[in-house]
Amino acid sequence: MRLRNKVAVVTGGASGIGKAIAAAYVQEGARVVLVDIDERKGKDAAAEIGAEGEAVCLRADVTDSASVNQMAQEVDRRFGRIDILVNNVGVRITKPFLEHTDADWNIMIATNLTGPFFCARAVTPFMIRGGSGRIINTASIASFVGRPNRVAYVSAKSGLLGMTRALAIDLGGTGITVNAIAPGSINSPMNASQAADADHDWGKETPVGRWGTPEDIANAALFLALDASSYITGAELKVDGGWVSTKARAGELA
Repeated sequence: MRLRNKVAVVTGGASGIGKAIAAAYVQEGARVVLVDIDERKGKDAAAEIGAEGEAVCLRADVTDSASVNQMAQEVDRRFGRIDILVNNVGVRITKPFLEHTDADWNIMIATNLTGPFFCARAVTPFMIRGGSGRIINTASIASFVGRPNRVAYVSAKSGLLGMTRALAIDLGGTGITVNAIAPGSINSPMNASQAADADHDWGKETPVGRWGTPEDIANAALFLALDASSYITGAELKVDGGWVSTKARAGELA
């Protein structure tokens, strides 16, 4: 029970990676607040992963600062503290550059970059009051490389790494660390159609040779939430089966 007495907020906690992270935290003794815009789905997920009081759901829109501030205040009112924030909620629009509309761009930036900023700003005073904290941002392999037909998504996720580094130094000396996890090809709801495409198996492009699972990301998020990671801040942890770091040309592999 390495997170006993800790209170964690996980955005986008109703499904996929967020739900897996929330479950891992509950298993280690944390009380977890699943924040999601789909309250019904969030409540179902909370009931599935924890007993009453171990996991709860609060509805909030991360693109609305007032909604996020209200959420943080409610978490503190219920539990008296906030120790961990996982900025996990994310959306992706895939279409050619010239087909990206103003609305497409705005929702990508608002959800994937502005939302984490709002959430971090909302919970940080409570972490400072408690003398420590962990902020974990879910970035992407798209934070490091250009990906086709994802100009707004890549821009937002690249910006999230910059925000992670800036927050790490701004919060230096407070006991709060700020790090990012960069998932690769994860078999989650966001990638369901790609994972089902047997003719284009992204998992085989990695040295590990398989798709990742939400639990792979949860394991990384668990480590970054522990006291054992207290000397790590401003860092990004790629959980991508080696996809970004390793490349082979045609004919080089046996």
